[in-house]
Amino acid sequence: MNISKETDFLKGTFDYSDKIQINYEVHGNGNSTLVFLHGFGASVETWRDIQLPLSKGSTLFFLDLKGFGLSSKPDDGKYSLEDQAEIVLAFLKAHNLRDITLVGHSYGGAVAIFTYLKDRSGHAPGIIRRLVLIDASAYVQKFPYFIDILRKPFMNWVVMNLVPTRLMASFVLHNLFYDESKLSEERIIRYAEYFNQPGSYNSFVECAKQIIPANPDSISALIKTIAVPTLIIWGSNDPAIPLKEGQRLHQDIQNSKLVIIPNCGHIPHEESPEESINAILNFLEQ
Repeated sequence: MNISKETDFLKGTFDYSDKIQINYEVHGNGNSTLVFLHGFGASVETWRDIQLPLSKGSTLFFLDLKGFGLSSKPDDGKYSLEDQAEIVLAFLKAHNLRDITLVGHSYGGAVAIFTYLKDRSGHAPGIIRRLVLIDASAYVQKFPYFIDILRKPFMNWVVMNLVPTRLMASFVLHNLFYDESKLSEERIIRYAEYFNQPGSYNSFVECAKQIIPANPDSISALIKTIAVPTLIIWGSNDPAIPLKEGQRLHQDIQNSKLVIIPNCGHIPHEESPEESINAILNFLEQ
């Protein structure tokens, strides 16, 4: 575990194994503990717009999931949701975190659900006490186009090796944002700089190929057993995971609240950060 101090936050590396190092950041030093898991192809950079307001009174941990951002991208074939959840849970326990609010967006939302279920699979009380699921990938559905392409041999190689990373990031984000005027060049570059990291082609493809769990029907049933308070945030105009999936989550999780953000696409914490911040703060205060 290597930690360095930045201007206003800590950067660290969690050694899950000798071949897997997880990049993370810590913001704030309050009593509440929130852990954030980004979406497919994203990184800790996706949370920049909401970090400062949420860090007041809380301690925030932001992880780069295995295969993304600055975390390791080994060619080991272990990129299932279960594999990701094992690493996240190991991170939480290694840092001795308790009473955790686990926040997951899109693909990270699926990882958050799997992490919660693993946390509850033992005899000891779980350490995850709240969930925040933002446009989460919870059920088997038609794949968003950027996942579908990565699951296709040859096509995935062409896209990841021949298409300029900035063009790729711009195309994806313009489709995921409802209000494209909020999509700045800086935001596009945030994503593009991680698309061509060494090992990204393999990790992106493996994550896409293994995105469906081995037993999706049983996972859908297990979602109904989630007992902790859960906040579900959804962009009303999400083109990747439709609002009906968020409504289904709300129906399946008994102790849940659904906040629908109007005129917003798939990434509310970037497209509508103020509304996302308010929803999370109101949830934490309850």
